[in-house]
Amino acid sequence: MNKTMMKHIIFDLDGTLLDSMPVWKNTGQTYLERHHLPVPSNLRSILKTQTLPESAAYFREKLGATQSVEEICDEVISYVSDQYAHHIPLKPFAREFLEQEKKKGTKMCILTASEASYIHLALDRLKITPYFDFIATCTEIGANKDDPKVFHKMMEQLGGTKENTAVFEDACYAVKGAKAAGLKVVAVYDAMTEKDIPEIQAAADRYIHSYAELLEEK
Repeated sequence: MNKTMMKHIIFDLDGTLLDSMPVWKNTGQTYLERHHLPVPSNLRSILKTQTLPESAAYFREKLGATQSVEEICDEVISYVSDQYAHHIPLKPFAREFLEQEKKKGTKMCILTASEASYIHLALDRLKITPYFDFIATCTEIGANKDDPKVFHKMMEQLGGTKENTAVFEDACYAVKGAKAAGLKVVAVYDAMTEKDIPEIQAAADRYIHSYAELLEEK
């Protein structure tokens, strides 16, 4: 991918800019076990494409949770909020890459499946909010990243085109959603998506293990 054409960037957050996936790895399972509910063997693959309210609805409709969707979300958020507020770090060299692109005049935004109520705790603590023109969540938009229209909406809001907009993602389903939208995709390594690497590499325009690889191209 020709990096000089990358004038607009749509970033995923968890697993792409933030090293937050370990926090999410067992959150769903922990909730289910705490409430003595069944834990499907494929729970992680089910939850990885869902927003938190969708996961809460799944717990109720399929696994027998008796709390309301709002109550489930509140319980999960109370745990993850503390992690976002105090512990979750940036991915290595992410800040340097954001600074490099900001200086070049690249317009950037975040599109995340996580919720606004806790992601801003991390963004503000890490002091990276000013790098972005806007921050959007799938819940606010009302659609997931397997829908190409989500990426079109973000591209248009940034003022970009298919030719000069890139999407940075770590999850296979989101990489495919962005490609279906006709956008260039830079896939970012995350340990949680390791089993999907061959599929991700086949779908993406570029695959990086670290943002340092992009800094070296200055």
